[in-house]
Amino acid sequence: MKDSKLQMRRRELVECAISCFSEKGIETTAIADIAAASGFGEATLYRYFSNKENLIMECGLDFWRMAGERYEELTESESYRLKSGIEQVEALLLLTQNMFETRRGMFKFLHDLDGYMAAHSVQSEILAEYEKLVDRPKPYLCEAIEKGKADGTVRCGANTQELYYTLTHTVLSLLQKMAGIGILLSGDRVIEEKRQIALLWKLLLTGLQQEPV
Repeated sequence: MKDSKLQMRRRELVECAISCFSEKGIETTAIADIAAASGFGEATLYRYFSNKENLIMECGLDFWRMAGERYEELTESESYRLKSGIEQVEALLLLTQNMFETRRGMFKFLHDLDGYMAAHSVQSEILAEYEKLVDRPKPYLCEAIEKGKADGTVRCGANTQELYYTLTHTVLSLLQKMAGIGILLSGDRVIEEKRQIALLWKLLLTGLQQEPV
């Protein structure tokens, strides 16, 4: 019971920190800001997270744990298993879109987190754990691509790993840009976000189905 309450409090602190980091930016948000927003004292935050960097990284780790669970839940469903390879790729893309639409602030945080990690020397152990969780969805997308190659719905000549990284980098770049920067230039207003995402999905899926030149 005690462990459950501690986990619940830790969960509340992480969610509050994500909200603060997303709204104010990682660099400009202080532990005092998160303490004030959460209703807990700074000493409580430091009991759970020894410093700001550990809290920042825990927020990133938390998202990718959740994302991994969502992908795993989808891929274990009977309806998913009955899909063709290209249909499975589409289902994974749509799930990613759903996470973006329901947790937009988290994608803004991930956009800022990339910059934070580039500017700071994050502990190698934490960085390794983060990278492992970021790659947790990799087997699901790679398996879908491989299934598509086997059933003829994926015809692109690139190897599976090339396709995985190209797809994920393209998708995350767009979603993080939308969440992190939003409308900055006049060109950002030309296409409504959902339409732009739908067009990207179509381009990616169509590309996967093209015969190699």
